[in-house]
Amino acid sequence: HPPLWHLILMPFAKAGAPYELSLTLISLAFTGVAVYLILRFSPFPLWVRVTLPFTYFFFYQYSVIARVYCVMMLEFVLLAMAYKYRNTKPVWYVGVMMLICVTNAYGIVLAGGLSIVWLWEIWREHCRKGFRWKSLVQDRRLWYLAGLLLVALMVICQIMPREDTYATSSRGLCEVRNPFWLRLLYMILILPADVTMTNVFSDNGFLSMTDFMPISLASGCIMGIIILGLIIYFGRKEHTLCLLAVPYLLFSFFAAVVYFALHHTGIGFFFLLFWIWVSVEKQKRSGEIPELQLNKSILNIAKGMVILSLCVSISWSISSCVFDIDREYSVGRSMAAFVKEYHLDQYRIMAAWKVARDEEGEIIARDTNFFEGIVEIAPYFDKNIGYNFNYGRDDQNYVTHISADEEQNAIAYETWKKEGYPEVLLMQPDLSDLYDADELSMRDYALVYCAPSEMVWKNTSEYYVNYIYVRRELLEEIGLEQIDISDM
Repeated sequence: HPPLWHLILMPFAKAGAPYELSLTLISLAFTGVAVYLILRFSPFPLWVRVTLPFTYFFFYQYSVIARVYCVMMLEFVLLAMAYKYRNTKPVWYVGVMMLICVTNAYGIVLAGGLSIVWLWEIWREHCRKGFRWKSLVQDRRLWYLAGLLLVALMVICQIMPREDTYATSSRGLCEVRNPFWLRLLYMILILPADVTMTNVFSDNGFLSMTDFMPISLASGCIMGIIILGLIIYFGRKEHTLCLLAVPYLLFSFFAAVVYFALHHTGIGFFFLLFWIWVSVEKQKRSGEIPELQLNKSILNIAKGMVILSLCVSISWSISSCVFDIDREYSVGRSMAAFVKEYHLDQYRIMAAWKVARDEEGEIIARDTNFFEGIVEIAPYFDKNIGYNFNYGRDDQNYVTHISADEEQNAIAYETWKKEGYPEVLLMQPDLSDLYDADELSMRDYALVYCAPSEMVWKNTSEYYVNYIYVRRELLEEIGLEQIDISDM
């Protein structure tokens, strides 16, 4: 993760501003400006401009779910606005690409692809005028591109993942189910359909591990072929195909080889929107009537696909809002409220860590840095309430993304044991891997909190159950009763 998003959050965090309110206001600020610019400056017909802000990635996924992608939303809108001035006012175009580079790793890849296309245009321009090295060296656009390259290289050096980070090392905890060819097929062919009207990649996981249903894959491929066919036809007519193909192929290859998760799909949507914006604007500047340039049948198909895409995406927004209002998206708030109500943070709290077992129950991998439950409630407390979460350090009340090796696991187990037996359990720690059965087990604890949460995605949600356990001898002291899960 490049630093921009963290620098945006830092003043609010350092000032002790409310957690949820701060994220909400930051997200709304970026998305609000992006929507205003679309309504005011985009070249789309009025009915598209009015409905676009209510589509899924604008209205819900990157607005309500406040993350760095709301910044990318605004940046790609600014990039589309700056594109026509790239040769007359290159500082604007390059400046936006610099911002994209310091926002997200995928932004570096896409900005690199756009730079390659622009560099080729500059080269051809000089060749048509009669190539001279002196004029090429004096071209200020190349100097701006050199500055962009320097920024990109600095960010790459800064974010190059270590060998022990989750982005590159799962230490046997994550199984790669999908081969490279399938991941690349999804990125190139299916993703354009998935961000507009299909829901092939719907489980909350990584592209390398998700379970694709054959029927969903087939439908995604069919819709993807139709969408790509229209894109290629329109791109060739407007001479913008390279502007789409080069950055998008680099983006697809990077995602298929390195890292890609469900919530990253919207980046493809923003880049596709950027390309459509640029292509439509170029057509309008040419002064030619679209119907004279495009086959009427294909034009009608394209309009129908746009209408269908907007309707489907708006239906996703409606479904997501209904899910979000009716159900608990994340258990963090309610779980933290329960801990505070019964003052459980005054007891020794142990959070569940990751332990993977095979079908016979034998442990195949463990990670004492990968926690469940406490991550969601940590922002609601001023201190680290879990004595085994980053060793209870208050200055590390967050996910470190460091994947622990066996030596670090052994140190963690030894340290945790010295702290004494846990009095409260968040989720379901694998106590049998830490203690002998006759010393301590889940039988010594009573379930006192059991609540569902559902991770919303488009018109679906992924169901989770969250637990809190308390030592049986502490129930009366705390004022809690055991929950009988069979009655729920």
